[in-house]
Amino acid sequence: MQPDDFDNGARRGVPTCLVTGAGSGIGRAVALAFASRHARVIVNDLPSCTTLDALRDEIETIGGACTIATGDVSDPGRVREIFADIERLDVLVNNAGFLQESEITGLTDAMWDRMIRVHLYGAFYFAREAARVMKRERHGAIVSVASDIGQIGCENLSHYSAAKGGIIALTKSLARELAPYHVRVNAVAPGGVLTPMVDALGDAYVTEESARYPMKRLGTPDEIANVVRFLASDAASFMTGQIVGVNGGGVMNG
Repeated sequence: MQPDDFDNGARRGVPTCLVTGAGSGIGRAVALAFASRHARVIVNDLPSCTTLDALRDEIETIGGACTIATGDVSDPGRVREIFADIERLDVLVNNAGFLQESEITGLTDAMWDRMIRVHLYGAFYFAREAARVMKRERHGAIVSVASDIGQIGCENLSHYSAAKGGIIALTKSLARELAPYHVRVNAVAPGGVLTPMVDALGDAYVTEESARYPMKRLGTPDEIANVVRFLASDAASFMTGQIVGVNGGGVMNG
């Protein structure tokens, strides 16, 4: 992807892309995928994230430009502050999230609330501010990272499933609302991906999770990032409101 592969990129010059949860895993791979085509990338993660400086250095090494914008995605005030410095935005990638297992009987109010706030409220807060910019510019693409679990559910992950299912519904609603402004809204629904978040659950979990998929393996962050980059590009110019499964055959649509 060159800069002119983005929606109206040739007319607008170097594209600007904002990626939440960019410190590791899928978010990091997405940021690098955009930067590899010389985009300006705004990377977001929690203030406690220790990897953003190294990511910025790597982005600049491969020819991209990078701005760090730390903050909790579930804090609407901080999200507004981040967007106060953004005059133009070509792509928003809602990726921030975390994984946590719990039986429903052990799922506390605080656990439920934090899961929904990070995934669903975070996507909402960033999409709301991005929409203000993109509607004004009559241009842009929003891509959110959902999950196959948001489509099929999963035991011991009811709060995660609900959050990702909410992102899927939000994606479809925003796609209809923003289409008249030439803003496309899509989501990827990955299956299991070998990220640090998944690795932390242990080898037994990875082996068990891999067996769920017809391809008998988990995906890589780069495999997800490639689809995100496609959805943000002119190659996907007639796609909006789509939930694209990148899941090794775990969910087969059509």
